[in-house]
Formats: sequence, C-alpha cells, structure tokens
Amino acid sequence: MKIIQSSVIQHFHLLSSLIPSLLCRRDDLRLVIMSATANSNQLSDYFSGCGISHVVGRNFPVDIRYVPCAVEGTPGSGVVASYVSDVVRMATEVHKTNKEGTVLAFLTSQMEVEWACEKFEAPYAVALPLHGKLSFEDQFRVFQNYPGKRKVIFTTNLAETSLTIPGVKFVIDSGMAKESKFDTGTGMNVLRVCWISQSSAKQRAGRAGRTEPGICYRLYTEYDFESMPANQEPEIQRVHLGVAVLRILALGIKNVLGFDFVDAPSTKAIEMATRNLVQLGAITLSNDAYELTAEGCDLVKLGIEPRLGKLILSCFHHRLGREGIVLAAVMSNASSIFCRVGNDNDKQKADCLKVQFCHRSGDLFTLLSVYKEWESIPRDRRNKWCWENSINAKAMRRCHDTVKELENCLEKELAVIIPSYWLWNPHKYSEYEKCLEKVTLSSLSENVAMYSGCDKLGYEVALTGQHIQLHPSCSLLVFNQKPTWVVFGEILSISNQYLVCVTAFDFESLSILSPPPLFNASEMECRKLQMRVMTGFGSTFLKKFCGKSNSNLLSLVSQIRKACMDDRIRVEVDIDRNEILLFASPQDMHKVFSFVSDVLEYDRKCLSNECIEKCLYHGAGVSPSVALFGAGAEIKHLELEKRYLSVDVFHSNVNAINDKELLMFLENYASGSICAVHRSTGIGQEDNDKEKWGRITFLTPAAARKAAELKEVEFGGSMIKGESVFEVKLAKSTWIVLC
Repeated sequence: MKIIQSSVIQHFHLLSSLIPSLLCRRDDLRLVIMSATANSNQLSDYFSGCGISHVVGRNFPVDIRYVPCAVEGTPGSGVVASYVSDVVRMATEVHKTNKEGTVLAFLTSQMEVEWACEKFEAPYAVALPLHGKLSFEDQFRVFQNYPGKRKVIFTTNLAETSLTIPGVKFVIDSGMAKESKFDTGTGMNVLRVCWISQSSAKQRAGRAGRTEPGICYRLYTEYDFESMPANQEPEIQRVHLGVAVLRILALGIKNVLGFDFVDAPSTKAIEMATRNLVQLGAITLSNDAYELTAEGCDLVKLGIEPRLGKLILSCFHHRLGREGIVLAAVMSNASSIFCRVGNDNDKQKADCLKVQFCHRSGDLFTLLSVYKEWESIPRDRRNKWCWENSINAKAMRRCHDTVKELENCLEKELAVIIPSYWLWNPHKYSEYEKCLEKVTLSSLSENVAMYSGCDKLGYEVALTGQHIQLHPSCSLLVFNQKPTWVVFGEILSISNQYLVCVTAFDFESLSILSPPPLFNASEMECRKLQMRVMTGFGSTFLKKFCGKSNSNLLSLVSQIRKACMDDRIRVEVDIDRNEILLFASPQDMHKVFSFVSDVLEYDRKCLSNECIEKCLYHGAGVSPSVALFGAGAEIKHLELEKRYLSVDVFHSNVNAINDKELLMFLENYASGSICAVHRSTGIGQEDNDKEKWGRITFLTPAAARKAAELKEVEFGGSMIKGESVFEVKLAKSTWIVLC
C-alpha cells in the first residue's frame, strides 16, 4: 500500500485496523507500507514493532536559514496577511542578492498567490502563479524557460509534494497552509489558515535541492519550527467520519467507539458523525446498537461522503437522477469552477461574466447552471467556451470525470438506470426546483442558518448560534437577496468567517424534514431581529449622542444588552441620513426603544441647557460678575454675589467611568442642571491633578454647592473593583473666560 494524503485515508485506517488479525492467520502474507510523510514510529508500534527502512533520496544539500520578519509586515491595504508581504519582500531580496536560480515561494491560497505576483516587481525577473485553479496551460508556464529572466514562482502547497520544477534553487517558506478540518466543537467543516508541520517544512525545503544545492529561507524562527508538530495531524482526525462509521457498521462491528484505529479520532468526532448519519437516515438505533438502514447500505456501496450520497439517492427518488449526480460532482469542486484571476480589471470582467449563470436559489443552482450549459457545448469548443466565460476548464473536466465515476458506481453497485436527460430548467421555476431545494436541505440538514435580521450580524448558524456572513462571491448577493433560511456547504475561516456554497429554501421545508431538525426553527423565527428607524435628528446632535470614539453609544448598547440579556441587540447611527437604527427581537424592541428615547431626551435637555460662561466686567479691584449665556444669547443665570458655579471633579481612575453616566448622577445628586462640561485631557498636568476628570458648570449656585459637598462617594459599578471613590473640589479662584 502507498499512503497518499487524500480522502482515501479513511479506508486506509479501516484496512490497517483489520490487517493485524489477518497477519496472525496468514503466515505467507507480507505487508509493506510506503510513505514520505507518515509517522513511521507510530506505524511500527501499531504493527507489533515491525522494522523501518529509510530510503534516501537523491537530494542535493539545502542550506536552511531562519529569517523571521523583524517587525510586523505591512499587509496590502488590509487585503492579505502580513506573512504574504514578507514573502514578497524576501523574494525581492533573494533576486537582488543571488545569481541565477528559480525562486519557489509558498503561500496558502489563490488570492495570496495572485496578490504576490501583482506586487512583486524586479528587473530581469518574471513572477508566475501556481495553484490548483489554473488551467493546464497556465500551470505549464512554470516549466518554461524565460531567457534573460529569473522565474519567481508563488505557489500554494500544490508544489510541496505533487510535482518537481527543474531549476529551483531558492525556497521561501511562509510556514503557513490552508487546511480543511471538521470542527467537533461546531460540527462544521471549517477551512482555515494554520501552521504547517515539521515534515511539511522539510518537504518544502527539499524542493530546493532536487537538481543542485539550494537555500531555504524560513520566515519564522527555529523555535517556531521546533514548536510545530512533527507530522501533519492524521486525516482521520481532521475529516468528518461518516464514511468510516458506515464501513465499520457494514463490517458487523457494533461498538464503533471501541474500534482499534491506527490514529484514533476523538470520541466527540465519532459521536458527531453518528448523529449526522442518523439525520441522513443512514443508520438507526436498535437494541442500544446502531444498524444500517436500507439507504445506509446503499451509501456504503457508493463509498462517497454520506451527504453527497444522500443527495444523489434522494434526487433519484424524485426522478431527478441526472441533476443529483451533477450536483454531487459540482459540490466537490465548488471552489474552483469560477476562474477569478489576473489584475483588477480581469477580476471585474470575470465577476460580470459570472452574473449570467447566477441563480436566485443560490450557489448550488448556479454551479448546476454552469455544468448544464458546458455539457451542451460541442466537446471541441468547450475549452474556448470556458475561456470566454471565465470558467476553469480543468475543474469542469474534473466534474465531468466525477459524474462518469458516479454513474459507473450507481450502475454496477445499485443497478440504477442513469437518465441522460435534464428535467430542471435554470430559466424557469418549477416543482423540480422546489424538489432540489428540499433534497439539498435533507442532505445538509445540520448546516442550516437563518438571517439574523441585521446585515452586520449576517446569518445565525442554527446548531451553534454563530453569526457569520455570506461569502462575497455568493450568488444570492447578485440579486441583493437575504433569504431568511439557507443551507451551506462549509464555513470558510480566513480573516473573517464566511458561509460558502449557500442555497436558499423556505421555512415550510423544515417542517416536513425527516428526521426533524436538531434545532427549534419556530423559536429561531420568533427571535429574529426586527429593525426600527428613529428620525428627526441633526448631525451635531447625533455626534453628541454617540460621544467621542462612539464611547457613549457603546456604553448604551452594553447597558441595553445586559438589561435584555441579548448580545445580538444593536443600535446604529447613520449621521449622513440623520437616522438611528434599532435592532432587537420583537419581545425586546419596546424596551430598547425606551432606553434610547430616554438618552435622547437627556441629550436634548443638555443641548437646551448648554451655556457659555462670560465675565461682564474686568475693572481693577472689583470682582467680576459672571453671566451664563444660552442659545440666542439668552442669559440663563447672572451671578453677582461671587458664588461659584463650577466644580472640578476628581476620580481615582478617570478612564474607568462613563462620562454620561457620571453627569446624570451628578445632576440627580445636586438637583440641578449642568450647562457646561470641560473634560480634562490629562496632558501636561501636575501629579496631583492626574486624577482630575474635568470641570462642570451648573445653572445655579445651589446645585454647584451641593455637588462640591460630595466627599468620597461611591459611584455605582463604574468604580474600579467597586472600591474607587471620587471627590469634587471647589474650582480654583481663577475664573474661566470663554471668548
């Protein structure tokens, strides 16, 4: 057997677990396991301490250099991570300081590769991309010669083991890779960027020593390398275990948790796979043990991911067999069908061309439309058609091969007659489309999400409560749609999380789902956020309402969420349109509206009371009289008796309290209105003034006097540790004159 890092690794683990007992019964049987990256010691221990032979390759020596970035890299306008900028910088430096030799730089995705190619600029060098979404012709460019120019190839881990490029002398290793993993915490497939393993780092370095001595620049420290896992996490521990559980049950083994895996997955992963198979109707619980259903036996024979198998079989039940097979094929290649490469103009053109295929029901129907159109094109014109429509010809051929494999499997294993015709029409809504939506939902019933009611929150994943946005490439966004209910293929986790391969369905479809969903859809609908718009405000007033750096608004939202016990509640202010938008559940909307209205009324009162303090006379030897002028130069108060109107406020930690809460507290305590506030900046103050919060002015001397009498009074929960105190001191003898 040869171990290849692919989905067949589940079958390898099952086979490996059965071989030891077979070896005990067959003296004539010999087993040889070959791998470039597997953990040989672990395999040796599992197979009773068998011998290990290391076959030394013909690599030339490679000089490993650790060159971590001294400072944080500068991302390209926030589009890519800092390590991408570091790779481009290192590639430029290698080109400048070394003679001939191809440079191979490892990144994690198509977007990063294209960004690096665009940003890399150097004389006598050509930047070339290499990733799985390129056509064969574009990939072949890395093998061509460019007289007088050095090749600088930016690649994904495609070039780590699967091919050898002649002439590579320099490797730049970012230390990162994109990995798809089944998250047992959420029950979802998540695609995220993470550190590679030591074995992968060695594989990358080895690319530089295939034809001559080379150099590998690792953009991380030696300590980082030592901290990496020795080997990549076994795939059996990273994938959904549906296929493995089905196979184990098909072998007559009842205790799946007790199965002797080479790399045992977690108990939770097995339990989640079992739960998913129950939802798919593939297994059922009988006499405290799980057994295969009739449909489960069919899924075992198909040998593919259970959800895709369920999709195909359900489509055949609705006389949509052709559509089901193609759906399974395009789902497996969903990320690579549309070709969005090149510069910004090329990408914009690709986006425009994609619109013609976009379907109102979502991404799966869009991909189905592409395949149906591609299939109708004469074979000798398909490559040209793909080029003209920014479709990845290689991905379409891969889909076609998958379709043929599935057809052969269905014919041989299930004796199914494969229809050659389509019933579904992408340009006309029909019962067939509704059936396809229901079938998709039944196959992905654990991947359901509901629109939260607020664009900034996006969709709420039903089983986890996470709020995640649709991916920017989602077909639904072309129609400016936000359907209430969607089902998705997986979660993409990059700088943000996104739902990908999204399809819309109606609420009624959930009620007829069998087995019923694992969440309460009616309860989710009742909790969906509503929006209420408040208008009639000026921009100056709204800025005051928000406070500096939105501090007042953030504090208000925090109070509302705590009072309503709902962290989804939002209050958004649109100063350009002079609007306040409230987002809350129907049960909480009235309370939220009351909260915001009370604060608005207080702010209106503050604006109405706002005054300027002016000295009326500056004569020698005479204490000046002071007037408080309000709007329209109206005199709010005339002070002739030398009583003070202002007080200095001190606090043990001026940054620990909310300004508006403090002012409301002081007004309530002093039974008077504040007409002016001067917040202390803390800059250039003496040590004894470091605790000064600021200066406030009251409309009446009586209120100022009462506020000045406050000594070491606790200010609610805003005090640090609940122990902090503040004191209010008399304003200094110098009068403030605002001119």
